[in-house]
Amino acid sequence: MFRISGEGEKVKGVVTVNDFRTIGEVIIAESEFPPCEIANPVVVIDSREVKGGELFIALKGEKTDGHSYIESVFEKGACWAMVSREWYERDGSVEPPPGKGFIVTDDTVEGLQQLSVLYRSTFSCPVIAIGGSNGKTTTKEMVASVLATGFKVQMSRGNRNNHLGVPLTLLQLRQDTEIAVVEMGINHPGEMELLADIAKPTHALLTNIGHEHLEFLLDLDGVAEAELQLFSYSRQHAGTVFVNGDDPRLKNAGAGLAGSISYGTREVPLHSCWSREISVERDGRVSFTLCSASGSEKVILNFTGKHNVVNAVAAAAVGRHFGLSLCQIREGLERLIPAAGWKRLEVVDACGIRILNDTYNANSDSMRLAINALCDMPCSGKRVAVLGDMLELGAAADAEHATIGSYIQQSTVDMLFTFGEKASLLCRATPRNCRGHFESREKLCDALLEVVQDGDAVLFKGSRGMKLEEVVEALINARTITR
Repeated sequence: MFRISGEGEKVKGVVTVNDFRTIGEVIIAESEFPPCEIANPVVVIDSREVKGGELFIALKGEKTDGHSYIESVFEKGACWAMVSREWYERDGSVEPPPGKGFIVTDDTVEGLQQLSVLYRSTFSCPVIAIGGSNGKTTTKEMVASVLATGFKVQMSRGNRNNHLGVPLTLLQLRQDTEIAVVEMGINHPGEMELLADIAKPTHALLTNIGHEHLEFLLDLDGVAEAELQLFSYSRQHAGTVFVNGDDPRLKNAGAGLAGSISYGTREVPLHSCWSREISVERDGRVSFTLCSASGSEKVILNFTGKHNVVNAVAAAAVGRHFGLSLCQIREGLERLIPAAGWKRLEVVDACGIRILNDTYNANSDSMRLAINALCDMPCSGKRVAVLGDMLELGAAADAEHATIGSYIQQSTVDMLFTFGEKASLLCRATPRNCRGHFESREKLCDALLEVVQDGDAVLFKGSRGMKLEEVVEALINARTITR
């Protein structure tokens, strides 16, 4: 939908050519103008997503340069393209085709961010920022599903949670959006300040403080300092903060904040919501009783892992704050089903075995939680852990891997298989459980096929770069063929 309004007028959910001019130089064909205002704009950074009417942001990446697709996106129907001045001047300052326009800026990443800030400023709806070391995406999905029982919600899609993903999420707000849920992921100091300045959240939630990205954040104190910048933003802007009372660092940080709302898995007087009677159903799903001052509801999540209960309680605390009943919250939590390819403790029943596919990413905290989930999983056979390297741990890598090895030794895991360089330390710490260390995915799969039987539960867990999902697929395919 395109419409014209007075120059300088701010309209909810509308970007204008005047916005473009604050970002860079606007170049349009003299013969035919592109739309000067776009309501509910569609902004893309992938040329394959262009269907017609989009604003394409040309980003230069490690492998591809979006500027190479300018001609293609215009042919496919994009009406505007944001391009770098370097590219524009190098290509001879060409005029765009009729009905198209260029926004020429020094840096298209900064241009994307500036555009999202301008667009965000046209909305007055609540914006809930969700950060933390582990469980961000799951909590974001739960919060959005709960709120969707009473509101029109826009949320971050997939893992769009960084300096590009957050602006793109904001640019997906529509004129009928009532609440936005924005995931914020960081791995360097200072990034949370940037994301908060872009999104300008009215509400903030940090899931926990854990051993994430220690290569860059150094230690737990460094992680806490970086993540807690979200709470600092909320304090400075009179925002509302949801505090996980189970996490000591977050509990302490939230204690002095005005407008804070606490929650947790234990009944504490200050908690808005809490849980009781956590258990694992026969099919691996987690159930619990959700409690608040107004009553309680039995909830069965479509997730495994008892640690997901605190994520669900966080979503409940948000829902209660926005006036939803416990019945609505239960409905929102129970209707959320992890999408295929979730890879975050995704349970797959395949040819007689139960696979826990947690190959999306890993640090020492999430590794322990995944091992706990394996040990809690009902099964008639063996519990097998297939673990890969935990990356981005820096100087702490050896110690963190060895610690996980000791953790496994004290667990009920029957067999351990490891893959990668640092994961060999897990085997050394657990000689009783370890059945082999591998540097070939094919050989790892062959070894698993020799020992895995019907009734077994098999956990696959490692950092994204280990690509253990390829072993999951190979194992399923091989067992399918042989049955």
